[in-house]
Amino acid sequence: MSLNPNAKLYKTRSLLEFFDRSRPRDRACLEAFKRELDMPWALYHVRRLFLLSSDGSGKHRPVLRSTERVDLGRPHQLAHRLAAKAERFRFDVEIDPLYGRARTWVRPRAQGWPMAEEFFVTAPAHVINKQDPNFEQEWQAHLFGAATQLPFT
Repeated sequence: MSLNPNAKLYKTRSLLEFFDRSRPRDRACLEAFKRELDMPWALYHVRRLFLLSSDGSGKHRPVLRSTERVDLGRPHQLAHRLAAKAERFRFDVEIDPLYGRARTWVRPRAQGWPMAEEFFVTAPAHVINKQDPNFEQEWQAHLFGAATQLPFT
């Protein structure tokens, strides 16, 4: 959910939304989940391209993705660093007060294809760097070289 905020396990709800803190069994599960998050976290730079087929048919191409780990640390430490950087560039920051995840959108997702999205987010440090083949060329072609970047690297 950190790397893809639109991903829900059950249509429009995440698994966490099924738990009720007022019920002891659910509270125990949520506390166990919180303990699982007590590990090193990372700050990730996530970019996605939602492109149309080049044959003029208007069909959607598979989404191209790039995920890059920018930094390692504790959740609140990384959230603070992200918020400070984002503030300098006047980007809003979303912070999850319960679990400490932070996200700032550099380029929010638009309504229709083709489009690009770009954000920085904190999450447990389990995700490896990955990028689809030809992503950078497609990114530059789509944005005409006008990509906005926060100077984290």
